[in-house]
Amino acid sequence: MKPKRSLVMLSVISAAFVGLAATAQAAQWHLIKTIQVPGYPIKTVDFSTLDQDNGLMYVSDRSNSSIDVIDTNNDTYVRRYGGFRGVVLKPERSGPNIAWREGNVLLATDAPSNIKALDIGSGKILDRFDCEGGDARIDGAAYDPKDHVLMGESADSTIPYLCWIDTKGMKITQKKMLMREATAGLEGSLWDARTGLFYLALPEVAHGPGAVYAINPTTREVVKKYPLPAGDECEAGGISLNEQKDEILVGCDTKDYTDIINLKDGQVDQTGILGGTDQTSYDPGTHTYFLGSRRGSKGPVLGVISAETHKLIASPETAAGTHAVAVNFHTHRVYLPMSPNTKPFDNDVAKGLSCTHGCIGVYANE
Repeated sequence: MKPKRSLVMLSVISAAFVGLAATAQAAQWHLIKTIQVPGYPIKTVDFSTLDQDNGLMYVSDRSNSSIDVIDTNNDTYVRRYGGFRGVVLKPERSGPNIAWREGNVLLATDAPSNIKALDIGSGKILDRFDCEGGDARIDGAAYDPKDHVLMGESADSTIPYLCWIDTKGMKITQKKMLMREATAGLEGSLWDARTGLFYLALPEVAHGPGAVYAINPTTREVVKKYPLPAGDECEAGGISLNEQKDEILVGCDTKDYTDIINLKDGQVDQTGILGGTDQTSYDPGTHTYFLGSRRGSKGPVLGVISAETHKLIASPETAAGTHAVAVNFHTHRVYLPMSPNTKPFDNDVAKGLSCTHGCIGVYANE
C-alpha cells in the first residue's frame, strides 16, 4: 500500500507544479486595452505624467493642442484642457510638452517659451508665465510639491536654460538660469522626495558624454554631478528614480544604450538594453523600469527592465514613434499614447482593441 500512496502523492505534486508552470507562462507583458480619445487622431504627443494620488494621467496631446486627462482607475478618457500651441513645423516649437498638478491648478509647458497655469475645474487659463526664450518651447519640467517650485527647461535655446516658477505665489522667480555646458540641450527631470533635490539629464556636457545634475530647488544651485563614463554615447532622454536602490535609470536615444547610475558612488551600469528611448518610468511596487523605446534595437516596443537584475524581461510591441510612458503604482498597469495604425497587435475586434484613430495603450503583466 505504501508504494501506491507514494505514487498518488507524486502525481498530485507533479500536477501542482505543472499548474504553477502554466500560470507562470500565462503571465506576460502585453497590450490588454486601448482607450479611445476624441478629436483629431493622436499623431504627436510628448511626455505624460500620472498623478498617483488620484490616478489621473495628463497626456501632452499636441495633435489636439491640449492636455488630455485619462482616468487610470477605470481606464477611461475624462476631458481635455485646450489653449496650447499644438503642432508646428518642428517639435522644438510645439506644445504642450508636460503637465503637473499643484492643488487645483494644472501647470503645463508650452511654446513659445511659456508655462501655463490652468484651473483644474473650469479649464480656464489663469496665468501665462513668459520665460523669454523667443519661439522655442519650454520642454520638460520637474515639480517640487514640498517647496512649491516648478523647474521648466528651455531645452532648445541657443544656450539652454532653466525657468523657475513659485507655484504657490504663482510668479517667476528666475527667468533664465543658463546651462552653458549643456551643448545638446536638456532632457528628463524629476524631484526626489527623500532629498528634496531635482535631478536633470544633460545629453552632453561640453560636447562630451552626458550627465545627471542634482539641483537644489530653493537655492537653484547644482549641488552634485553624476557624469556618464568616458566614451559613453547614451544621449540621455527621460530619467526615473528608484528610491529603494538609490539609483537613476537614464533612457538613452542611442541604440543599445540604457544607463543606470548608482547615486551612492556614481558608478554607471551600461546595460546595453534597447536604446532609442525618450520617456521612462519606474514602478516601486513591482521593482520594474519601463522604457518608451521608439527606435531601439527591437523597433518600437515597451521595454520592461528588472530593477533587481538590470536585465530586459519583456519588450511587447508598440506603435511606430511611441515614446511617452507612465505607470499606475496601485494597479501596476502601464500607459502609452500610440499613433494611428492598423497593426494586428492593437487592432483586434475580438479583444476589443482599436487604434486606427490613435489611442492610449494599456499594458499589463497578465
